[in-house]
Amino acid sequence: MSSNQRKAYGVLFPVVLDLDMTDDVRRFLDNGGRSLLFGETAEEYVSGLMSAERLQSETLEKWQRYTAAAIELGGPLLLAADADISAVHRLQGVAPPLPAPDKARSMAVTELEEACFQVASAVRAAGVNLLLSPTADVVGGTNVWLAGRTLSDDVQQAATMAGAYVRGVRRAGVASTLKHFPGHPVLLRQPAVEEASVSESMAQLRGYWPAFQAGIDAGADAVMMGPAIFAACTPAVPASISPELISVLREELGFKGLVMTIDLDHRSVIGQRSLAEVAVAALNAGADLLLISAKALPQLSQIAEAIADAVAAGRLPQARLDAAALAVARLADRLSTTH
Repeated sequence: MSSNQRKAYGVLFPVVLDLDMTDDVRRFLDNGGRSLLFGETAEEYVSGLMSAERLQSETLEKWQRYTAAAIELGGPLLLAADADISAVHRLQGVAPPLPAPDKARSMAVTELEEACFQVASAVRAAGVNLLLSPTADVVGGTNVWLAGRTLSDDVQQAATMAGAYVRGVRRAGVASTLKHFPGHPVLLRQPAVEEASVSESMAQLRGYWPAFQAGIDAGADAVMMGPAIFAACTPAVPASISPELISVLREELGFKGLVMTIDLDHRSVIGQRSLAEVAVAALNAGADLLLISAKALPQLSQIAEAIADAVAAGRLPQARLDAAALAVARLADRLSTTH
């Protein structure tokens, strides 16, 4: 295997649904993979609650065995899960519950930060070191995707809560992820299964950015780009493959950390492209870590090969792949030594 193929594996971020080490995951880690996301079923995502069967079977010891086995295979890794105040808490039952949304909104900042610290400390004890939270989107109208799943509909309150969340988990030695930049104030379609567009101008979107800025200022290590197609871009393009929006995140909001995509096979992101094509597009746009859904796990080798081929053909600069792989490795290495 070439050096670029290993680097390509190093920028892929596959979802695993269960705590059973499969041959696919072993192969991925052996080939240079540096990141895993512990996902949930569609039903768990919608309800925000883990199934009774999962709660019974996924003990702290099982989490620790899986994460330790993964690290033994792949070295320092990003081991990620959701832990949202208003949505999915993947380590439910293993970590303390997050405060209910209404309670979280009424808490003092220091109290909310402490609650997030306690959750992150338990997450860390299970072997997870990266939370794909908090949600920094603020809903400004009809939103079929995010209604009821955000911190607050008040921009300034959302900013205060995002900052508290990031500080709390960072204090526990866990990284946090702000999602889903540049925000989705109004969304009339489900981006995972339909082509969904955000019509706000860039100036209108900026009004919803205080929560992202507060999270960045508090030390968030990652930002997830959104799935929708943004009319504010020229031409209109999904955020996860938008050089313009990633550049705004870097230059205007001053974000220096890891930029990750949302699931590349979301309908709004992939469009008419293949997974390999959208992966190369995301890297070219400036993304560092490419989220691959569980159903696409068998395609990891094809995606990695396509990324390496794109470098060889001059369609993806060597420096861009190098920078993305280094960003992932540096965060994984840092978190492995954080206590």
